[in-house]
Amino acid sequence: MDFCTLPVKDFLKKVAEKSATPGGGAVGAVVAALAASLGSMVANLTIGKKGYEDAEGHMESALEVFESESNYLCDLMNRDIQAFDQVMSAYKLPKTTDDEKSTREMKVQQALKTAIEVPFDLARRCKNIIVNVERLAKWGNSNVLSDAESAAHLLLAVYRIAKANVMINMKSLKDPDYGAWINDEMNQLEKQIDASYDKIIEIIGKRNG
Repeated sequence: MDFCTLPVKDFLKKVAEKSATPGGGAVGAVVAALAASLGSMVANLTIGKKGYEDAEGHMESALEVFESESNYLCDLMNRDIQAFDQVMSAYKLPKTTDDEKSTREMKVQQALKTAIEVPFDLARRCKNIIVNVERLAKWGNSNVLSDAESAAHLLLAVYRIAKANVMINMKSLKDPDYGAWINDEMNQLEKQIDASYDKIIEIIGKRNG
């Protein structure tokens, strides 16, 4: 099923069902896409507005990123659901003989890496989007700055969702080098996202002040 094609009410019902998917990771991807859409709205409401002529280049560049990321995130939502299903399928493999145990463990570890890579990718998307929300904060239409701020709040929350999903799958991972690399990358992303978020809040506060 392509969950991106579901009406909002149907998607909410799917999340609420007695099933682990779609879960936090998929919801995070949707929320990040909503943040990107809010960014697009602010950019579109700035382009062509009197007094914001000098901002158009920034808005057009940001708009391109928002639209691209929003499309990508729809696919990422479906990938998150598939990744979880792969992990569950791997755990259900037989483990009676030594060969079965070995095959099962290999499949589990492969599936766990996929289940880590998807929310890790979500974290990277958050960084790409929030950096461009900074442009909105600096040069966007002052009448819709609250929407740019809303996007920033959403992206910070989504990063934390992504981190939670990375960490829970890391618990069962048996590749310490890969785990250390993911941890380092996530820490760098967190610093970048936090820095952008703080700048956005500060800039909007000054422009509203």
